[in-house]
Amino acid sequence: MAEPAYTVASDSETTGEEKSSSAFPEIAIGIDVGTSKCSVAVWNGSEVELLKNTRNQKMMRSYVTFKDDIPSGGVSNQLSHEHEMLSGAAIFNMKLLIGRVDTDPVVHSSKSLPFLVQTLDIGVRPFIAALVNNVWRSTTPEEVLAIFLVELKAMAEVQLKRAIRNVVLTIPVSFSRFQVTRIERACAMAGLHVLRLMPEPTAVALLYAQQQQQAVHENIGGGSEKIALIFNMGAGYCDVAVTATAGGVSQIKALAGSTIGGEDILQNMMRHLLPDSEILFSNHGINEIKSMGLLRVATQDAIYKLSSQTIRMPTVDDGHGWCAEALDRTYGSALDLVTVQKKI
Repeated sequence: MAEPAYTVASDSETTGEEKSSSAFPEIAIGIDVGTSKCSVAVWNGSEVELLKNTRNQKMMRSYVTFKDDIPSGGVSNQLSHEHEMLSGAAIFNMKLLIGRVDTDPVVHSSKSLPFLVQTLDIGVRPFIAALVNNVWRSTTPEEVLAIFLVELKAMAEVQLKRAIRNVVLTIPVSFSRFQVTRIERACAMAGLHVLRLMPEPTAVALLYAQQQQQAVHENIGGGSEKIALIFNMGAGYCDVAVTATAGGVSQIKALAGSTIGGEDILQNMMRHLLPDSEILFSNHGINEIKSMGLLRVATQDAIYKLSSQTIRMPTVDDGHGWCAEALDRTYGSALDLVTVQKKI
């Protein structure tokens, strides 16, 4: 799979006629909606600028809560992600679930998430719901993403002091055509017109091309072609690309992607800590939801700590009859390796 060449032109290379042709051009924002986190950017005339939310954060959690009549997301919600996760009212990992049917292995692995994911295994859309006032409130990944995009759009409009309609979104290389249409559908629901859905490694290649162009202008480096390998691994997807960059032009020579990421490592670690978790949490009651959230948060904390420490993590007990096993760094690293090998 090859992408066409992209040219990055600096502001100094833009002619006066081009600049004066539209005194107030319509701005397009760039959105990277990750499986776990997201960011919004805009071109300010000389460089890419990341926008901040009201909490001065450039990276925001990708989730939506349905606690109140009006859903809220990780852009504006003041409560902690961990608190929302324990309640069962938060829907996240929407990027993993969007455009998938109930026979998809990714959907089945999502049943361990602390909200409701049910399947009939007949090739239809899975049933997804959040726990609101002890009642399941059904939704779809497209609706969740649209709600989240509305908040991102509003945040950008406040900072840029103008209405925003156009957007460029990054997507995983492995996305199917149907998943792409679902992304476009969510954008339309949020009042956004998609200028381009860009493979995530391509976005990195454009930034690299811009940096190389600036280096040439500053006489730091020559204009010879440079080959680069781009590796991008997030919570839900892993993408790689080979690019050739020269004179501000970056051409994608090859693209490849897979549905492997931090979520796979996290779930594999959770299964190790509590081998019977699928049976224990099969009812998806209030206590089960809270226990699933507790195990997830504790496992994430263990992964973070074991990445830099060799201590043995303590057991996790939710107070409702189950107790997770302990974990040390050596065994944790072995589990990560097994996860990657299985997905490959």
